[in-house]
Amino acid sequence: MALSRITYQKVSIKYGIFVGIAHILYFLVMRLLNLQNRVELSFLSAVFLIIGIAIAISSFKRARGGTINYFQGLAIGATTGVVSSSILALFLGVYVTVLDPAYLASLQSSSVFPVSLSVLSLFVLTIIYGSVPGFIIAFVAMQWFKRADHAMPERI
Repeated sequence: MALSRITYQKVSIKYGIFVGIAHILYFLVMRLLNLQNRVELSFLSAVFLIIGIAIAISSFKRARGGTINYFQGLAIGATTGVVSSSILALFLGVYVTVLDPAYLASLQSSSVFPVSLSVLSLFVLTIIYGSVPGFIIAFVAMQWFKRADHAMPERI
């Protein structure tokens, strides 16, 4: 593939979709195990975001011949976070309005969310909770990926 056709937007959207699907699957597994009301367990899904951003940055760097601009790496992390959290927010919006309206009430009774939590505020908070960490994770990851001596492993 030509280098000009590979953009950080395409890479981050692709991996953002993967991470968003992983978030949804994790939520559904928690639901099957009747753990969806344990809000603190939902923060473990940050592992998916960390892995997704690291793979996205690595993939972009490999596709660009081993070079990456620092700000492109930050943009990959931020965009991956926004895309994945938007997918999760859409799913949660449908989930609390159609599939399980009682789940919103359980979130309101938790100490993590306010009592006045609405579907719209859940949607916005979900996007914020995924976007800000996406940027921070990318900032940390780029300390390693920006190095010139960081060699990309060959594909097997």
